[in-house]
Amino acid sequence: MSIQVSPETEVRLTEAAQQQGTSVDALLERFLGERPTRAASAGDVRGLPVWRLGQVGALRRRDLYDDVS
Repeated sequence: MSIQVSPETEVRLTEAAQQQGTSVDALLERFLGERPTRAASAGDVRGLPVWRLGQVGALRRRDLYDDVS
């Protein structure tokens, strides 16, 4: 498989691999291995803040608007 990258990106990858003393393939493999294994799904709520606001009762229209007596 091959991917197309800009010449600037290719130079940056090569320089980063040389600085770390590894090949570009090994650098990319390590990068891909560090990524999360699966994307967050819509039902996945890990990492979101939990706000404990206490129990809230039912609201009536008169609680929100002044036009009702």
